[in-house]
Amino acid sequence: MALNAHGFWDADYGIFLPLRSPFPNAPGSIDRALSIAMMWRVTTLLGGVWVVADLMCDERWLLRIWWALALAGSSIALLGLLQKATGATTTFWQETYPGEAAVGTFFATFYYHGNAGAFLNLALPAILGLAFRYASRPGHPVARALWITLSLIAIVAVFSDTSRMGQLIAVFIMLGLLILSAGKIFRHAQHLEWKTICLALLIGTVAIWAVTRVSHLDRSLERWDRTENTVSKDARWLVDEAAIHALPAAGLLGFGPGTFSSVFPYFNRLEGRAAGEWFFLHNDYLQTLLEWGWLGGLLIFCLFFGGVFVALRGLTNAEAIALSSRRRQFLGLAVVALVGLGLHAAVDFPLQISSIQLYAAIYLGVCWGSGSWRRL
Repeated sequence: MALNAHGFWDADYGIFLPLRSPFPNAPGSIDRALSIAMMWRVTTLLGGVWVVADLMCDERWLLRIWWALALAGSSIALLGLLQKATGATTTFWQETYPGEAAVGTFFATFYYHGNAGAFLNLALPAILGLAFRYASRPGHPVARALWITLSLIAIVAVFSDTSRMGQLIAVFIMLGLLILSAGKIFRHAQHLEWKTICLALLIGTVAIWAVTRVSHLDRSLERWDRTENTVSKDARWLVDEAAIHALPAAGLLGFGPGTFSSVFPYFNRLEGRAAGEWFFLHNDYLQTLLEWGWLGGLLIFCLFFGGVFVALRGLTNAEAIALSSRRRQFLGLAVVALVGLGLHAAVDFPLQISSIQLYAAIYLGVCWGSGSWRRL
């Protein structure tokens, strides 16, 4: 589709320029430049999935990647909270130009709070998993203090970000992790002294209170108060309707990878509230079908949810008992993170953002690579 493109989008004049394709009668993308750029990215991400799947055979690399995911996510959470605390009007505290409107939905390095929430929810299982891992083991006092602190920062960051879907999925993630590890938590709690538990709760409460005072959680609460009015009037539902009407025209192979922003204006004519320039659809599944068609969408669906299926099968079969605790823990965290991302993708566009795609590729590499663990 990318190499046999039939056109090129001229943004200055708002028209498609025809191109001479190698096979004029065969399917091809409507925009060569966008599709080739997207295919370079997709090829790189697939390579990342394969590399991670291979590295997961070595438990040392598993722990290194686990730490890298958690540390990168923690840095984003900390940056977002620092922005909230200092009243930053732009990312990295840059000054706005005269007449330029401030971006009110940014968090950390993300301009859109929904993508920030999706990224934090991808990092949250890794952070909480390391906190539990080192808190439940003797020794490692520095690592234990580090990850417990970063866990508190990550949780507060999720709820100070104003993405309601991100907060809702974070609650599901934490409940899911609590249910999965309830037995281990109970066994370890039995060996703790009451004064130790009370001291930990007191320190945790004081830490959360201190951080929330400067994180402007009141703004997130205000958005929940306006949910009934804002959700019903949100233009994203009208845009989704226009995308559904465009699906028959996309056909089996779609309009071409990465071409949504150039082709969608021709179909977005339902109502004035949905007018304007939409770079992404607030529904990754519909956008994927428009760009990749039913065949490409099915293949991507198999890549994403097939990895989750392989991981679940590895966690539930009899051979999973032979796996090390490190592998079982990280595999379970990867499944929880990907399921949360899949839910978020139904109302936002996290899977169109490079950093979130990279995290998803790493987790998918863990899931697909787990299929060979039982043969080691």
